[in-house]
Amino acid sequence: MRTNPIVRNAISHYKKNELILASKLYSDILSNEISEAAYYKMLERMCKNNELTKVAKGIYCIPNISKYGVVLPSENEIVNAFTKNNTGITIGYTMYNQLRLTTQIPKNIEILSSSLENMSRKIRNVQIKQVRLHYSEKVKNMINCLEVLQNFYTIQDLNHHYFIEFTKDIAANYDTETFQIVHAELTYKKSTIAFLREVLRYYNIPNNLDKYLSSLSTYKHPRMEELYETAQAS
Repeated sequence: MRTNPIVRNAISHYKKNELILASKLYSDILSNEISEAAYYKMLERMCKNNELTKVAKGIYCIPNISKYGVVLPSENEIVNAFTKNNTGITIGYTMYNQLRLTTQIPKNIEILSSSLENMSRKIRNVQIKQVRLHYSEKVKNMINCLEVLQNFYTIQDLNHHYFIEFTKDIAANYDTETFQIVHAELTYKKSTIAFLREVLRYYNIPNNLDKYLSSLSTYKHPRMEELYETAQAS
């Protein structure tokens, strides 16, 4: 059948257990070679023949078969599929742990990614949310900043010493244009923006965050002086 070598050749470039995002593969490579209906029928046929394994809806891999049976993609392989080449970032406790803000180990991994075609998808214990950004280092730093500030009160076992160091990094790396790009896609709470303004003001970093806030409102967030006192006492 003419479609077999076309699809098989495209899939042959993937390693075992590397996630294949079916819609992305089709739109990037195969849309001019085969109809979408025939393409997905071909994927179904390859699954029945054990040439492919369906990991989740619209997501496949070439199975890695051991003597114990099919070995599904690991957490690291799933995370890599949605974050490689500046296509995503881990958030939540995975991020907090990487930033040394807590020693809590996450039960679930959260990812923001531009690779996902649907709004969200869960693969085993990895939750992926579609957010269409180019995840440059500046964008990643800004997401780190806003996610931590927004969830400050709920981060378990927060290390206040490392949090103070983190605020210094926020001040050193703050970029107005990057904030605008990230906030346009993720729309953080006004209290989070007020907290960011508090951090920047403490370190004398110019910003225009007032325009996102109301002068008539009081926003709940920690004061930097109080955070320094807590860090010194701990």
